[in-house]
Amino acid sequence: MTNNNALALNNARRPALVWAVLCLMMLGTLLALLPGAKMNSSVLAMLPTQALGDIPPRLNDGFIERLDKQMMWLVSPGKTPDPQVAQAWLRQIEQSPLLASVKGPMDAKSQQAWGSFYWRHRNGMIDSATRARLQNGGEAQAQWIMAQLYSAFSGVSGKELQNDPLMLMRGSQLALMQSGQRLRLMDGWLVSQDKEGNYWYLLHGELRGDSFDMQQTHQLVQSLTSAEARLKTRFPQAQVLSRGTVLYSDYASQQAKHDISTLGVATVLGVLLLIVAVFRSLRPLLLSLLSIAVGALAGTTVTLLLFGELHLMTLVMSMSIIGISADYTLYYLTERMVHGAENSPWQSLAKVRNALLLALLTTVAAYLIMMLAPFPGIRQMALFAAVGLTASCLTVVLWHPWLCRGMPVRQVPMLGLLLRWLAAWRRKKALIYGLPAALALVSVFGITTLQVNDDIAQLQALPQHLLRQEKQITQLTGQNVDQKWFVVYGNTPEQTLMRMEAFAARLDNARQQGLFASYRTIPLNSLERQSQDLALLREAAPTIHRALHRAGLQDMTPDLSAMPVSVPDWLASPASEGWRLMWLTLPHGVSGVLIPVDGVQNSAALRALAEQQTGVAWVDRKQNFDALFALYRNVLTALLGVALAAIAIGAMVRMGWRKGLISLIPSLLSLSCGLAALSFSGHSVNLFSMLALVLVLGIGINYTLFFSNPRGTPLTSLLAITLAMMTTLLTLGMLVFSSTQAISSFGIVLVCGIFTAWLLSPLAMPTKKREKR
Repeated sequence: MTNNNALALNNARRPALVWAVLCLMMLGTLLALLPGAKMNSSVLAMLPTQALGDIPPRLNDGFIERLDKQMMWLVSPGKTPDPQVAQAWLRQIEQSPLLASVKGPMDAKSQQAWGSFYWRHRNGMIDSATRARLQNGGEAQAQWIMAQLYSAFSGVSGKELQNDPLMLMRGSQLALMQSGQRLRLMDGWLVSQDKEGNYWYLLHGELRGDSFDMQQTHQLVQSLTSAEARLKTRFPQAQVLSRGTVLYSDYASQQAKHDISTLGVATVLGVLLLIVAVFRSLRPLLLSLLSIAVGALAGTTVTLLLFGELHLMTLVMSMSIIGISADYTLYYLTERMVHGAENSPWQSLAKVRNALLLALLTTVAAYLIMMLAPFPGIRQMALFAAVGLTASCLTVVLWHPWLCRGMPVRQVPMLGLLLRWLAAWRRKKALIYGLPAALALVSVFGITTLQVNDDIAQLQALPQHLLRQEKQITQLTGQNVDQKWFVVYGNTPEQTLMRMEAFAARLDNARQQGLFASYRTIPLNSLERQSQDLALLREAAPTIHRALHRAGLQDMTPDLSAMPVSVPDWLASPASEGWRLMWLTLPHGVSGVLIPVDGVQNSAALRALAEQQTGVAWVDRKQNFDALFALYRNVLTALLGVALAAIAIGAMVRMGWRKGLISLIPSLLSLSCGLAALSFSGHSVNLFSMLALVLVLGIGINYTLFFSNPRGTPLTSLLAITLAMMTTLLTLGMLVFSSTQAISSFGIVLVCGIFTAWLLSPLAMPTKKREKR
């Protein structure tokens, strides 16, 4: 026997040393990665990374990144117009090092440059209404000019008429005012007024860095909160409304931090106290911490290597591996505590190793199924958990026999209760048949009342104060953040503009059909359109000249020379202020322009409209992601069916068809009871519910595997899986209290499903051991 022990020690020493070297290498790699590692708190980063339609991905990313950096403020001095309050707010936010390009009023120099640009390019920047009046010889334009001349409210000066007899600049400005929503110019400021008569001054700016940098965004939000408090101290009647992705990003990161700090601490303390209470020794606690720490090290290192960052939601949801990785240590240490007097550490390992590895295989397979989801955050979590659990299990198999030598053997805690529970499963037919039947009835009732909801809004519980501000800003400016727009793109800026102009006619028809309320395009014409407009001007000029002559206006000769304006010139001019966000040109010339759409009534019809035009894509981000939620929920449902079939076949091969089918009952009822609990708690089924069911299957099958281990004993298996269930509930159960609805429903399914799997796991006891007294 001594020779056998020596041989076992020699055979086990080399793998343990190799694993130690690998762990040191992972630690070194992690220390090298940490300085450049990024913690991502963006809710959008959890969403599928896909190009919107056929849009070049870099265009899509460029637009999204630019829009995410934008911030807007509306400052109100009250019912009396007073730019002094807005000016004070402007001075405060200009001092922030985290903001760039903060803008408020347009000064006299900028207004002059703005007017000068339109004057120099008036023949090239004709609006669609003027273009329509210039058709058929320009008679309609001549009548419009006469109406402007004789209107008491138009304010046409002799100098304006002398310089611009065709009134092209006035026409383009009137068109801009009509598309300017509810804002008007007052003392250089864009101002709106609400129903109560309060004036609101518009300011906007751009973040200097990433809108999802947790530290930067929180610092900015805190500084803006302090600035608002100082402003109200100086002007008690002042009000400030804010809009920006950074506000939601900061809220999400703070909520996730709260979940980690409170739920994570409660989880760790609960698991540690449970282990100490059962084993009455610090060594099992240290061994559990060791396997958890190695798992966290491996998961973090591999995730950073493959993804280059960690999502905050990954850390929140990966708290689950604390309890699961502790299961492996608990199963082995329970075997040692009960049978350590008659077996060596390696003999105990031989008894549980196959069950441990099979349990690891099923759990990792469940997590890897999650990798099929198109959400980067969920993929990160799945990879983190799969790698972490593998490392934790290997730590138990390779190191724990060395580290647990000399651990005292103790009496099984709650021995009488555990024996009575086992005896009931051996003798009481009412329990064997009645409990599964009762759970099946409850499951059927719950599932029949279950509803499906694939709304992406469940990803995050949005704060009401931010939603109220969004609604108020939309009412004041007429600019909403529905993220519904067309993207027109081309290989060159000119091609993009030509496609936009061709598509505008289709948009007009769609608007007349009631598919949407309004749309906005940038006030810039393609060079081809500018050339056509110049021909219209030359054709209409004689008609307009005769009309002016009949009105007694002599020497009114328009300048009919070409006044072309290019995209770079327009972007560099004050005329593009407020429109630049809608245009993007990549280094190689590929360009895109956004056409925001309001009041959408039929998103599917607008998508079909875009598909009929080359270089046009319809973007309804929420609908796109809702559809993806539904698609992958159905995919996971099918994968669960495949997994159940594979488990059933494997069980029947190992235990025979009758016993194999019986061992499948805990898995089936754990899934159905998880769904029923979701229904009873008022939640609906979505993608996250199905992801939770995948874990319920992967973790719950461990309990039946431990119980069906032919080399184990029912008492040891029951104690081990009871501890495992309690640690899992302490970890996953904490997710139920998360402030995010998706994570909360995720936790509800897991807790109820895993408890059901534990409750029914004695069904998997081998027949001989069930009949043994």
